[in-house]
Order: sequence, then C-alpha cells, then structure tokens
Amino acid sequence: MATQHSAPRAAAELFPESLTLSPKQREVLNTLQTFPEGARAADVAAKLGMHVNTARGHLDELVAHDAVRVVTAPAKGRGRPSLIFQVRVPDNRSIAEEYVTLIEVLAGMVASRDDLSSADLNMAREIGTKWARTMKLYGEDLANSGSVLAPVFRRLRDMGFDPTVQPDTPSGESQVDLNACPFTTASAQPSPFICAVHDGFLQEAMRSHTDGKTSLTLIPRSGPGTCAVRLAPAGEERDASTPSA
Repeated sequence: MATQHSAPRAAAELFPESLTLSPKQREVLNTLQTFPEGARAADVAAKLGMHVNTARGHLDELVAHDAVRVVTAPAKGRGRPSLIFQVRVPDNRSIAEEYVTLIEVLAGMVASRDDLSSADLNMAREIGTKWARTMKLYGEDLANSGSVLAPVFRRLRDMGFDPTVQPDTPSGESQVDLNACPFTTASAQPSPFICAVHDGFLQEAMRSHTDGKTSLTLIPRSGPGTCAVRLAPAGEERDASTPSA
C-alpha cells in the first residue's frame, strides 16, 4: 500500500507578514526578489551598496526565518562553488489574482454569470453560510467588544475590503462602505453569484454571534466604486434586491 504523505505547508506561512522581519531584512528580501533565479551575497551587497559580510548576515537571518533558501551553484573551474540565495516567499498579488480567477471559474460552472435564478441565489448564499461556519468568525471578537460594528469593521479590513464607517442614521442603522474587493481584479469584476456568496457569509456571521439582535444587508455597487454593508436592529426588513452585474 502506498505511503500517504502529508500535504505541503500552507503558503500563508511564507507571507512576509507572517515572518516578523526587521526593516533591513525586508529591504534585503525585496532586493533578492529582483533576482528571479536567486543571487550571491555579493550580488545583493552590490545592489544595496553594503559590505558583502553585512549582506550575508542579513541573508543568513532570512534563511533562519524560512524566507530564503540556499542552493549550491555548479562549480566553475577550480574555485569553490557559489552559494545562491533564493526567495521562498510568494507574490501576494499573483496569489490573489490566481485565486480570484479560480473562484470565478468555479462560480461560472455552477451558475450563469449574469442571469441568476432564485435557486442560484439560494445556493450562493448557502455556500456563504457554510463558509462562515467553517471559519467560525466573530465569536471571540464580539465577546470582547462592546460594539457589533467594531469586529465587523476589523474582519472586513483584514479580508481586503478597505471599509469606511458612515455616521449612524436616526433609526439606529449603521453602514460600512467597502472601497475595495478581494474578488475584483484589474480585468474582471465579481459576478452576482460571488456577491451573493459574500452576502450569505456576512449574514451567517451576524446571525451566529449576535443572538439574532442585529440584521445585516450587503448592497453590491451601492455607489461609484463601492459596495455597502448595513447593520440594523433585528426585525427591520432586508433589502431583497438581487446583486447586479
């Protein structure tokens, strides 16, 4: 019977944000990233205008952080083989664009991009509901916060939605405008199906951790370059408008 090996480590563990690097280490790492096939310590030192021993020290620190690996270049002549330092951290922008494309392809296999039926919308929101349950969001934040809005804002910020909070209305509604979207790329906008998935995600997060005291509504494309999330006391009717393309 074939041996069942474990999967590779999570790519997120290699993100620069996870590595706790100093400013100088980040500078050396950024410089090394300009060498697609890696570089010697002398190459990095020359580009940064520092002594080679200083550059090597920073590179060794990056190796210890698992941000860089060292390989031995084939020896040329009688000299000692060179040590080549190669970046291990991924390009966050490339990862985001590739996964957004994958998500849209998967969504397109499930439902039409522009003509969603009620069944399609229900399926999308159910996917969002299961996503939120899997992530187990908000519980700890809400337990330690006197405001429902604060943990919602933090989660949206951390997910890449660039939120801004609008003044509360006299009726007690709160609104958070979303000025960026992790499901958008330079060449593609998110489909209504994806917006409905996000709607289901947010609704479940609120439903699970506010004891039904707060209702939430996602309003796609509520203004030029923005979407909106509205929070209101439970019992107020949700805007049932279908996310538009």
